[in-house]
Amino acid sequence: MTRRRPRPYDRELQNLRLHVGHERQGPVPVGWYFARFSRHLRRGEVVPVTYMAQEYALFRTHGGQLGMIDSQCCHMGADLGRCGRVSEERLVCGFHAWEFDRDGTCRKIPGVGRIPSRAAQRSVPVTELGGIIWFWHGSPAPEPLDELDFAEDRRRHLYLAGEVLVCHADLLPIGEHVTDASHWAYTHSPGRPMTSVQLRDEGRRFSFLIQPADADDTRIYHFRPYTLISMASPTTAVAIPQPGPRPDGKPPRMAFVAAVSPVRPGVTLATWSLVVRKFGPDWLLWPANRLWAAFLWRLVRRNHHADFDILRWMRPVAKDLWSVADGPTVRAYRRFYRRNLPPATEKGAEERVSGMS
Repeated sequence: MTRRRPRPYDRELQNLRLHVGHERQGPVPVGWYFARFSRHLRRGEVVPVTYMAQEYALFRTHGGQLGMIDSQCCHMGADLGRCGRVSEERLVCGFHAWEFDRDGTCRKIPGVGRIPSRAAQRSVPVTELGGIIWFWHGSPAPEPLDELDFAEDRRRHLYLAGEVLVCHADLLPIGEHVTDASHWAYTHSPGRPMTSVQLRDEGRRFSFLIQPADADDTRIYHFRPYTLISMASPTTAVAIPQPGPRPDGKPPRMAFVAAVSPVRPGVTLATWSLVVRKFGPDWLLWPANRLWAAFLWRLVRRNHHADFDILRWMRPVAKDLWSVADGPTVRAYRRFYRRNLPPATEKGAEERVSGMS
């Protein structure tokens, strides 16, 4: 079986895995999380992935369907993500050729007529939207990714995979940085202070507007002056440039998607990508569509790298120290994050972060 070479972030995570033992992941919010860019998983391919300190085999069948199941084979413990192969619509263990479907149920054991009832792998729900493969974490049934509904039509949009960055930090410090408007003036738009205006904060919905602190300063370096940010999950932000201080409600021409996924305690993936609306059909405007998308990709990459070296080594402080300049959005985000933790852990989390509100 032919396998593609591991991607750079796969190799970096593998090196980290060799130097640490298994650790238990603390509570993380319920919601959708980044698993892999769509273009990084071809039909008939399986890759090993680790999230929430659990190892999975992520695969795409020859028919294009996705599956994400526990990587340790229930038979004798072989790693399905590393020795498994895709056969038609199933994942086949490379050790004894047990065949599993996308929900983890064993459908065939060579030379065996009756399959044991315990012959099954734990699976997690997966979906694909906006050029990203997402997996669901949490006990409630998966909810729609409403904030990315506009990107469902592949004929009208280009999906541009950005980067997968390995951060030596926990989930919360990386996830909350998108809500921190005060850092823009120092890392993204030198000399142009920004502020945030909260729009919605209820249940699984949290959104706000980033805008100039000075109403007369509408020339923001590399960005339009107003950006609407909606949380598609507690650790996934969809940022859409706006022409004014009020969201116009129109389908966006460009959306920036920032997603954060915990690998294990102290290791987190931070990713970004773009959804770009085409000027018109490819048969007529193919060069213009690609040139515009390439320009936006390079622009966003430059700004994203402005704070990557900071995010890569973020650690929570023992006790929060706030200033007026920080604004209210980060604290509101932490309440939103805490509110979406699994019910059994919400009380303990509230005690740990009681000083944040």
